[in-house]
Amino acid sequence: MVEKHFDTFKNELRADKISLRSNEALFGHIFVSFICLYIYCAILNRLKAAKLLTQISPHDLLTKFSKVYAYQVGEGTELSEVPKRVRDLSRKLNYPIFPN
Repeated sequence: MVEKHFDTFKNELRADKISLRSNEALFGHIFVSFICLYIYCAILNRLKAAKLLTQISPHDLLTKFSKVYAYQVGEGTELSEVPKRVRDLSRKLNYPIFPN
């Protein structure tokens, strides 16, 4: 399991390319990369639980979700149109992030 996560860390997140000049920047980079790995694994587990991993990867899921934008309109926030496929994926994964 550790090897698989390390492979994800290196290849999917491309977090092994580090050329930073200070220790603080290095530690910050590793910390943010760890958070990204945690989120990636959480999405992966949701896809496995919903039996959708054969249909869509975590990267593809994030790409589809990135098609929805939030706009500042006056005092409030409006969402762009949520594609049907994105709304369906949200329901299947039990991610209630888009209003009905």
